[in-house]
Amino acid sequence: MLKTIVIGAGRISLSHLPHIINHPGIELVSIIEPNFITRLLIKRLTRIKTVKSIDEISIANYDCAFILTPPSSHFIISKKLLDKGKHVFIEKPLSLDPSNSKSLLSIAKKKKLRLSVGYVYRFHPIYIELKNLLESHTYGVPRESKIDMIGNVISKSTPISWRNTGIGSGCLYDYGCHVIDLSFYFFGKPDSVKCLSKEEIYQEKVIDKFRAKFTFKNLKDFNSYIYCNWADETVRKASINIEVRTSKNTITCDGQTIYIVGETNKSISIKDLDTNVNYYLRGEEFQLQLEDFINNINRKSDSYSSAEEAVICDEYISKLYRESL
Repeated sequence: MLKTIVIGAGRISLSHLPHIINHPGIELVSIIEPNFITRLLIKRLTRIKTVKSIDEISIANYDCAFILTPPSSHFIISKKLLDKGKHVFIEKPLSLDPSNSKSLLSIAKKKKLRLSVGYVYRFHPIYIELKNLLESHTYGVPRESKIDMIGNVISKSTPISWRNTGIGSGCLYDYGCHVIDLSFYFFGKPDSVKCLSKEEIYQEKVIDKFRAKFTFKNLKDFNSYIYCNWADETVRKASINIEVRTSKNTITCDGQTIYIVGETNKSISIKDLDTNVNYYLRGEEFQLQLEDFINNINRKSDSYSSAEEAVICDEYISKLYRESL
């Protein structure tokens, strides 16, 4: 059984902790959280040992770690753990500096440690099915894609936090990470990216919505467009909508159903797919993501493809942030 620690007990931890605690192949030995009130609450909720600092945990007491802290802390924490020979799962993005991300990947490869990044939508059954359909060309060769993620996270009344002020904040480092990674997942690494628009609505140097275009040399006449907006007050919760125009059909996906319209007219619901998992809370994807990390540790997998793509994702996020319109 693998022994693990969780670093960070903020909001995102509520999506991970139940899966970690209920996994039969994991023993959660401690949760590290610097905030006293949060630490007290999470201890009462989980009955797991909770401490203020990672230095309070013996290095010999765990095999891997889940880093669920703000992005600005990812590099320092994960490098410390990798240097000590620990497998690491990091919530997205890998880091805020692509050179740091490359350094983490290099350390993991050298020490033969697993390095996973929390791009959870790669494990969503409907997106796995969509990827298989697109790669098979069953419904035509992709000509253009549009991936939109829209939500209502930030408004004028939103309290200031790391999510909406300072380095690593904003829609680009939140929604943007996921949508860029989904584009990579479906179509591979692009050759170039161009920022088409971006807006700082509430805080200077904090991008609240943006639009970008990816081009691919290996996919003739194909472009991928992404649009993210986390400040849309007309919506209740976040949604991802995908549209892929192919040589034969238009394929759309709303996260629950794939619709194919054109030469072929059919739909594929998530209910039609195998979604059986050992533990379900927010969605199958969180359990499948965890299983992938644990299985790769146990199998001593030498594949780093997803971590390599996470590094590339950081490079393009950085380019979009710096690019002038």
